[in-house]
Amino acid sequence: MNNTDSTSFQSILAGVERLRKQKEGAADKDRNNDLVTKDKDTNFIERKQTAHVQDANKVPPRNNNVINAFNQQRYDDDSTKPEENGKKRPFITTQSGSTNVGKTVLVSTTQKENPLLNHLKNTNWRYSKPQPGQKIYYDYKVKNRSILFLTLSYHKLYVDYIERRMLPLKQNNDNILIFVVDDTNSEEILTTITKICLFNGFTLLLAFNFQQAAKYLEGLNSF
Repeated sequence: MNNTDSTSFQSILAGVERLRKQKEGAADKDRNNDLVTKDKDTNFIERKQTAHVQDANKVPPRNNNVINAFNQQRYDDDSTKPEENGKKRPFITTQSGSTNVGKTVLVSTTQKENPLLNHLKNTNWRYSKPQPGQKIYYDYKVKNRSILFLTLSYHKLYVDYIERRMLPLKQNNDNILIFVVDDTNSEEILTTITKICLFNGFTLLLAFNFQQAAKYLEGLNSF
């Protein structure tokens, strides 16, 4: 004879069933929460990626104007061109015997294509032009000192050029020749250039690139 209380057994089964359903419901809820969380994470990542792509495609506003310590306008996108976008350096009308204008390096218009100007960034400089009927004999003028510019390669092509340039300046004192050694086999030519400077009253400054030549002008103008 089985003395098992069927009512109690059924109650146990019912309790087990309830627990099973509760666990399944909790598991379903957790799965739903996980899905919602994953959807949120996916949407966040997609929005972030979209925003990143949009930012990457944006073209930042262009600002080419760079002002140096002397309030001298530059163009950093193309610094090799001192005159661009219609922005030209103002001319200073000078006489061949006039005194210098402040601490501004005066530059002859014959030097417009000289790469040296691309490196002349730490000092103030302006193009100069003569008054009618007069002529500028210097390439650069720093504090009333006339400076001529010459490269080794150019001197090889035109050996008489520099002496012709020095001739009208011989009467002045403190003239300078900046000589850029931009070619090989220079020893003999350097000896010749040294003699030319000595006989014509010029101080010889040797540079081995255009940047170094520009540093000479900046240094002379800083004293």
